[in-house]
Amino acid sequence: MIRKKQAKKAESNAIEKSAKELLVDSLKLPRDMMLGASIVTVIGDAQALVENYRGILEYTECCIMLQGKTCRIRIRGQCLRISYYTNEDMKIEGKIAEISYL
Repeated sequence: MIRKKQAKKAESNAIEKSAKELLVDSLKLPRDMMLGASIVTVIGDAQALVENYRGILEYTECCIMLQGKTCRIRIRGQCLRISYYTNEDMKIEGKIAEISYL
């Protein structure tokens, strides 16, 4: 009974994936590069490195909102600042309290 449920769940997950996702998975290609997924690396509660973003939507001391290629990324905290940014990555410093994907 449990195996039937697991098989059914796996089948429904496969149907939900797009053709591009299936190709990336089957060829074992890096998802971030092929699908444009954002990468957020957090170092303690003081730094966040964000890769593969499209733009800055909001920038205050309490909240930084970024447009990723596939979603929005909201970083909340205190004394937040962008120490550097390029077209592809940025470094955020401050007291990070929360990271949300919208």
